[in-house]
Amino acid sequence: MTATPTIVARGHAAGEEPPAPTSPQGRGRRKALIVAILALVVVAVIIGVATQRSTSDIPLAPDNSDPGGARAAAQVLEQQGVDVTFVTTTAAAVSEAEAGSTLLVVNPGRLRPVQQEAIAGVEADIVLANIGGGTFDSLTDAVEVEGYATRTNRVAHCADEHAQAAESITAGGAVLTGDVEGCFEAEGGSLYATWTEGDRAWSAISDGWIISNEGLAVAGNAALVFRTLGAHDRLVWYVPASDDTFGIDSEGLLDQFPLPGPVVTMLLLVGVVLVLWRGRRLGPIVVEPLPVEVRASETTRGRGRLYRRAAAHAHAASALRAGFVARVAGRVGLPSHAGPDQVVETLARASGRGPEAISDVLYGAPPTTDEGLSALTQALDTLEREVQRA
Repeated sequence: MTATPTIVARGHAAGEEPPAPTSPQGRGRRKALIVAILALVVVAVIIGVATQRSTSDIPLAPDNSDPGGARAAAQVLEQQGVDVTFVTTTAAAVSEAEAGSTLLVVNPGRLRPVQQEAIAGVEADIVLANIGGGTFDSLTDAVEVEGYATRTNRVAHCADEHAQAAESITAGGAVLTGDVEGCFEAEGGSLYATWTEGDRAWSAISDGWIISNEGLAVAGNAALVFRTLGAHDRLVWYVPASDDTFGIDSEGLLDQFPLPGPVVTMLLLVGVVLVLWRGRRLGPIVVEPLPVEVRASETTRGRGRLYRRAAAHAHAASALRAGFVARVAGRVGLPSHAGPDQVVETLARASGRGPEAISDVLYGAPPTTDEGLSALTQALDTLEREVQRA
């Protein structure tokens, strides 16, 4: 039996205009437009890479030539025969800081406890610089921060040979106390401290400004910096990066295989072009309600409960203080790289309070109880209202 053939009719209904076919010239123009856009993207990326500045803008970094950088100190040390290695991760600092070298740790209070413990285990001599907010109890318990001092000229009154060679420095910042030899006295403590732990020599420079390009040539700052950082032929200069995942178990794919910035930019731009080109062929976007909506206040309370359960009063206080400075910075004209001294002076003018009161709220000793943390929160709220009324 022979199967009946199936006939498929193609055409258009009566009274309708037939669809206009796409001409080869139209398809060619579309392809040429896409190729031109991609070529412009590639050219833009190449120009961006070619004009990219060769130095960083990281505060107190040895390759930063801005006033807040420290390129001048690094270059002088290299001219004197010191091999300077710049690192931004804890893993690199631990790997590079060998016995017979010096490890400079900038902003030690910003390190997490697991990072501080790793740094404390290196065999190199350690210099802590720019002691600001936060705590570093897991790094060393020999030195403590007690208050804040304004930047001014101070004379060395101690037996430390580096301090005696400098004679005087212009510095301020956190006041250092503890089982250490203190130099350049300030507010019941000192702005430069030395001590030993085992076979290693430790030093702490409270005000990182004396290392910067701007502050290096003031008073005896350069003498203290070069003698402290140039004690060995090799210096590991560690400025912690905010995105360092050291000690964090969950790492993303991009963390394991980092891509250069220009490559990421080019991939993103190419992706945008492809979306604009092919997106018109997709159907309409379907909006669906989220299964769960979590209010910001609930997230804040949950994080607070976690801090309370872990008794992380110091960490919570550091987060509160940093958030306060970030909120009021735009209102009072504070730059993102402003140091503690500039923050205190600016907020004192804006609020009408004395610098000592501002310093005690923002850079005082961290609370150790729930009551102390609550009092700090109220003090920050009051100060923020005073700044807003100014």
